[in-house]
Amino acid sequence: MKKMWLITALALGLLALTACSGESGDDAKTGGAAMAPSHAAASSANGSFPFMGEAELDQYLKANAGRPTMLFFWASWCPSCKQQIPELEALQKDKGERLNLVALSVDESEDALDRYMAKHPMDVPVYWGNQDLARKFRVEAIPTLVIFDKTGKQIFSQAGVFPASMLGAMADKLNQ
Repeated sequence: MKKMWLITALALGLLALTACSGESGDDAKTGGAAMAPSHAAASSANGSFPFMGEAELDQYLKANAGRPTMLFFWASWCPSCKQQIPELEALQKDKGERLNLVALSVDESEDALDRYMAKHPMDVPVYWGNQDLARKFRVEAIPTLVIFDKTGKQIFSQAGVFPASMLGAMADKLNQ
């Protein structure tokens, strides 16, 4: 437990200033960012991504109980979010069998997400969300990581870019 708090403290100290503000303005029109669906998130026939609001997240957590869940709020216009994507892909590759990983785009339009994903496919489960879910978790900057334990209880929330090694260490601790 002490190591998890140490990791958390380091994450807070090193990464607090790396997050984008939640202001998207006209930047959302330049393309949406998200990660290609795999596992639980499959794109629909028209190329759009599954929606995840409060009810859908609750269902997801219940359906995937027994494994911790890392939920990443992000948007395509956010430079820090784009830095986080390769870290998420590395985490998915290394720890995906023991961890639920969800990349939740809060782009203002689903079209922005579709355009971004057409050019930048990713191997991470991607959902499209809304500001209601972001408000529920008090997301004030992106990217923001929210962690749920194996029972679906929220245990962590912090904005910033997290290196894959740190995310992997967190996943290992969550699975002990």
